[in-house]
Amino acid sequence: MTIAAAHDSESTTASRGLIVVLNRDLFFGVRIGNTLRDLGYAVAFVPTTGTFVERLRGEGPVALGIIDMSAGVEWELIRELRAEGNETPLLAFGSHTDVDGRRAAKAAGVTRIVSNGEFHHEMVPLVRRYAAASSAPTGSDADRSGESA
Repeated sequence: MTIAAAHDSESTTASRGLIVVLNRDLFFGVRIGNTLRDLGYAVAFVPTTGTFVERLRGEGPVALGIIDMSAGVEWELIRELRAEGNETPLLAFGSHTDVDGRRAAKAAGVTRIVSNGEFHHEMVPLVRRYAAASSAPTGSDADRSGESA
């Protein structure tokens, strides 16, 4: 099916690193992908939490993981990834009214949680801040920024 192929795709022409995106919204996914590629990142879209976690556990470093909280996230898998010691910065976005989802994301170890509106308007600075933090030493600003927005 075309949608699955589009979401399981990866662009490899960028040199700043790989960003893995858990997203099922094809139309918004195009916008995210275009923005990330414009910033110089390779982008891998995945449709499930299991695939997302597999990519973050993969052989090469991942600069950032982005989670669309409306994608039916299995937070327990994210929690397990963090328990294994994976420190890839994770940026999640979702409805500001989804209090339970935000709590679950925070409990799972997501680096930063923002509303859909904030993500749409501030995607570039958020990516620059958190993707850049992926190579920062422990104790960096990203480590202290696990707050909910």
